[in-house]
Formats: sequence, C-alpha cells, structure tokens
Amino acid sequence: MSNGITLGVSGIEAELGDHICGLYRGESQRDQVLIPFLEAGLTAGDKCICVVDGTDPTKIVSTLGARLDASAVVHTKQLEVIRASDMYLRSGGFSADEVIGAWKAAMSDVMYDGRFDAVRAVETWSRRDVVPDTQELLVLESEMNRYLQLFPQVVVCLYDIDRFGGGIIINLLKTHPRVLVGEVLLENPYYLTPDELLTEAAQGDGGVTANSEIEKAAQWYFDETTGST
Repeated sequence: MSNGITLGVSGIEAELGDHICGLYRGESQRDQVLIPFLEAGLTAGDKCICVVDGTDPTKIVSTLGARLDASAVVHTKQLEVIRASDMYLRSGGFSADEVIGAWKAAMSDVMYDGRFDAVRAVETWSRRDVVPDTQELLVLESEMNRYLQLFPQVVVCLYDIDRFGGGIIINLLKTHPRVLVGEVLLENPYYLTPDELLTEAAQGDGGVTANSEIEKAAQWYFDETTGST
C-alpha cells in the first residue's frame, strides 16, 4: 500500500503518519478543508473520524450527504463524527493523557476491525464546546507525535485563529511537523519533537528565548501566508 494520502484539497498529498496543523477563520473556511478531506477519505475506502467543536455533528453529516451517501457510511461506521466534548471531556475535565489513551484505543479498534487500510482524522478546535487548558493542549499535540507512526493514519488539526491568541497558535504550530497554508502543505521548520519541547520547557530562561522563537515562527508563518518570501 502506498503511503501517499490525497487530502482532497487542491491535489495536496500527505503521508501516513503525518500530523498536520491548519488555521481557519469561521465555519465556512474550516469546511473548505474539513469536508473535502472527509470526502476523499470516504471515497478511498478509509476510516474517517471527525471531532468537531462548536458545531453539531449532524450538520457535518448533512453537508457530506449532499455529495455522497452519508447515512450509509455512518451506519457502517466508516465515518464517525464526534462532538468535541464527548471526545475530550469524558471524565469531566480535559486531560492530555486521557485523550491520548482514548485515541490509541480507538486506533486499535479500527485495526482489529480489519476493514480499513488507513485512518483519516480531522479535529477542529474553536474553544466553544471545549476550552482546554493551554498547557494540556500543547502536551496533547506534542505527545501525539510519539504514537502517530504506530498506526496507518493522518491527523489534521484545524484551529480557529480568531478564538486562540497569536502566541498560543504559534506554540501549537511547533507541535506539528507539517503545516497546511492555503493550498500548500509545508514542512514546519519550527517543529519540535516531544523531547525537544520538554527540554525547551525545562530550560526556560524567563521567556526571552521563547519569545524570540515565537517571533521568528510568527514571521515565517506570515511570510508563507502572504507570499512575502
């Protein structure tokens, strides 16, 4: 099986094991990535999981239903659209360890099922249904990189840039090896492995170095999105 995975967005192709960050403003812009991504996965016969924040899951299914037989793929569990609070607040609070455990269990179930060669997952974050502790969210996104290679999967994390502060967004970018900018998938030069992120946190120098790196990362992202490079 080829490692190439078509994202459904402008012919972009990812690789199994990819952990991708994308930014959006509002539901319309979010769905320009989310809906084609799910459509491409369903058409390819892959397992598709969508964790959606701030939107009723039935709305996502209804939107997909205008293009394919959404009720059938939901019935066969090829597609699961999950409310963010049901995924991330199972014990009442947001815990990175708990979410990672649940995610690994879900992937194991898919592999045991045996019907799907790959899993495509998209998570949307808008701080509406779920308002995670910032540090726990960074831990979650960073530590997920340890487990993505264990299963044939691609995970796309979409953040509403208007609902998160700029500094938080840049820190979140650092936890994703690849970044979706418009219609281009880029290698992230500011990505830090989980161990590197832990080391950076342990060696914090009052925020001077961290702020410098944030500024550099922010400038890189601005240049890429505006075509200034």
